[in-house]
Order: sequence, then C-alpha cells, then structure tokens
Amino acid sequence: MRNMSQKVKKKHYYRQKDVVAIEEDATHEFKGHRNLAVEELPPWTKERKTMKASRKAVSRSLNAFLNTGKGGTVYLGVIDNGTVLGLKLTLSQKDHVVASLQDLFSRYHPPVPSHRYKVKFVPVLGQSSTEEEVLRLISKTDSDYSDTSQRHRAHEFRTHHYCWCDKDYVAQLNMGVLSPDYVVEITIKPWDPDDPSNTDGVGMVVNLHPMHEDEEGNVYMRRQASTVKYSLNDIAQLTRQQVKEECEAEIRRLKTEIASLSCQSDSEDQNTNHQP
Repeated sequence: MRNMSQKVKKKHYYRQKDVVAIEEDATHEFKGHRNLAVEELPPWTKERKTMKASRKAVSRSLNAFLNTGKGGTVYLGVIDNGTVLGLKLTLSQKDHVVASLQDLFSRYHPPVPSHRYKVKFVPVLGQSSTEEEVLRLISKTDSDYSDTSQRHRAHEFRTHHYCWCDKDYVAQLNMGVLSPDYVVEITIKPWDPDDPSNTDGVGMVVNLHPMHEDEEGNVYMRRQASTVKYSLNDIAQLTRQQVKEECEAEIRRLKTEIASLSCQSDSEDQNTNHQP
C-alpha cells in the first residue's frame, strides 16, 4: 500500500470540485471553457444582456503571457473561483485542442514557435476515488474511449460550430459511453534570451522577447490577475524602457569585466617587476 501511495503522489491529477491551491495572478489564469480563438466563441457570448456575455477567448490570456516575457499557464476546466470541473474529452477532441492551438499561434504576428509553449492533459478524478481507482484511471489509455483510426482526419477550426470530433463525442454519450475529464494546462514558457531557438544567429547587445499581435491584431499584457489591451503608444514606451534597462545592465556587466581584466593585468605586471 505504501508503494501504491508513493506512485499516486508522483502522478499529476486533479479531483472533481476541489479548489486548486493557486490563485489567478500574473502567471496563472482559469478558464471553464476551451474556446481558444475569438471565432470559437458561441454567439450568445456576444449578447450584452446575458451574464455569460463576459466569456472571453483563451487567446487573450495566452497573448498576454507571451508579451510579458515571464510566461504563464492557462487552466482549461477550472472556473474563476479555482474550482475544478474538468472538460470531458475524447482522444480526437484532445487532438483538436492541440491542432487548434497550433492554428491559433500560426495567426499571431509574429507566429509563435512550438518551443515557446506546451500542452498537458491532466486527469480529473472523482472525490471518492480510492488509490486503486486513481492508479487505474490515470493510467487508462485514451484508446479505450475513442476510435484512433480517425486521428488523421482534418479538424474544423475558427468556428463556433461543432467539429466532427465533437459530434462523435455526442454520439458516444448517447450510447452511454462517458469520456474522461481533464484539466488542460497550456503553458507559455518564459522568454530565455540564451536559448539558441530564440536568436537569429546574430550577436545582439539586447535580445528582447518579441511582442505578438493576436488573431485580431491586438496586443495584450498581463497585470497581476488582469489581461490588459495595449495601444501602439503603450508598446513603444514599454519597448524603449526595456531596451534602456537591458542596455544599462549590459554596460554594468562590461564595466565589471573591464575592471576585472585591468586588475588582473596590474597583478601580472607587479609579478613581472618583482622577478630577479
């Protein structure tokens, strides 16, 4: 039993209706839905008379995490107060999420390369699940829930209408086949100026992270737990400040290096003069 407990602890999973230990802040955002791009938002989200009209595309948060340079994670299947609900997904729907994200980032300007982000599907388990059930459920293969022969079938993006994979899910549900629940963690990695993938091969004094426009041509930034739209003037001022700070830091580094080399040279000269 002890070995089983250790195995369970090593596994990453959520429990239904639990409240996560983190809060929404500069690097964490909760979303109860999986509408990545603005075109995927259902029509009723644009009706200002409804409370649900506040639903926003996940793209805004992803764009903001990219543009701060510090990265961040969006948790799909976790609602605003941190409660885990999860999203029921078949293997084909999981494929859809990944491919839809790739399509979304291909429309950013500049496009977002694959090494800048990662996607993880984390199982959501029932409150009363035993350790044995936990191990069985989180190790269960997706092929138990979906026909893998259709994995190469093209998905439909940039629309609020059901894709074929969603229709297949409904058909399975009508036959009593339940798909597992997941929290989808989409993580934007922090900008690393020393990563060769983030340079163009030309030596630069300043290697700032790029500012990305989203699929609508907007630029967002993250301020604490809020996503804020920036104007061209805001972006220009921010870039100037970042360049200034990076240049000042490089100047300080060079001064320290020159001083160190100067001390080393003086020491060598003294040793030479004291030699008989």
